[in-house]
Amino acid sequence: MKRTTTFLAASAMLLAAACKDETPAVKAPPTPAPAQRQPIDAGPAIDAGAHLGMMEKYAIWKAKKDADEKLAAQLAAEERARLLKFDKSKLPKHLALFAFEKKTRQSLDQAAEKLNGKLDAADQLKKVAVSQRKAIESQAASLRAMDPKGGSSNIGTDHDVILNLLANDYPEAIVAFFDGQTKSLAEVRAELDKREKKIGDWLEEVKSSKK
Repeated sequence: MKRTTTFLAASAMLLAAACKDETPAVKAPPTPAPAQRQPIDAGPAIDAGAHLGMMEKYAIWKAKKDADEKLAAQLAAEERARLLKFDKSKLPKHLALFAFEKKTRQSLDQAAEKLNGKLDAADQLKKVAVSQRKAIESQAASLRAMDPKGGSSNIGTDHDVILNLLANDYPEAIVAFFDGQTKSLAEVRAELDKREKKIGDWLEEVKSSKK
């Protein structure tokens, strides 16, 4: 009887221990995340110049405009000085080239006056143009040698245009004039006049410059 009682007591203790192990552990509630701070609405951005009056705004604009114009004038003066210096160093070549251009044009004009009205005027004028081509090409090569990269001379482009007109457009315009077409000749002559005036005026300035 005593053994039975002891066995039952031990069984009861084991059963109690088993029940204790199966009881789920109670978890602590999670710590709430800190509340995020909402950004403060500062209102619309304030324009630094919003409170400037009309006169103040005009003064700022005028100062900027004057500064830009001053800088532009300074750069233009520096560029002009650079061109003057280069062309003065090449003055004899410029003068020789300009004299050649005027002489070549004059010979074409004289041929046009002499041949106008003749039956073979066009053929004769073409012969004159062909006889001048080699000399024109030689002058063009001299121009390229004087300013290989271009842009160093203030009148390099004008020389180049005149030489091309004398070699091609001018003789062709004169021949068209013989056939009663006058527009092209008037246009080429106007272009030659404009380029020649620019070259002449610039060379006078170059000759009188002290640099």
